[in-house]
Amino acid sequence: MTTDKPSTLEEEYFVREDAERIRKLHYDELRRMAQSEREALRALHKGRCAECGAQLVPELVGEVKIQHCPNCGGTFLDKRAWQYLQSHAEPHSVMNAILNWFKSANKP
Repeated sequence: MTTDKPSTLEEEYFVREDAERIRKLHYDELRRMAQSEREALRALHKGRCAECGAQLVPELVGEVKIQHCPNCGGTFLDKRAWQYLQSHAEPHSVMNAILNWFKSANKP
C-alpha cells in the first residue's frame, strides 16, 4: 500500500506555510524600505526649516542653542535644548530671554 499522492490536508498545510513565509519576507522587505526612505528623507531635510524649507541658522540664546529660520522666522529647539528649558532652576529668566529674542527677531 503506497501513497504516491499526498493528501489534500498535507497540501493545504504546505501551501499555508509557504504563504506565511512569503508574507513575512514581504513584511520584512517593506520595513527595510520604509527605514531606508526615512533615512533618505532625514538626510535630505537635515538643517532645513519645517515650514518653508530654508536653511536653518544656529544661534545661542543664553545657554540654549536654537535653530532659527531667516526666511519665515521659525525657531526650532532640539531635544537637549527643550529639556534644558523645562528643567532649568529659573525657567522664567530663560523664557524671558527667548521671548525677548523673538520680539527683537520679528521687528523689521
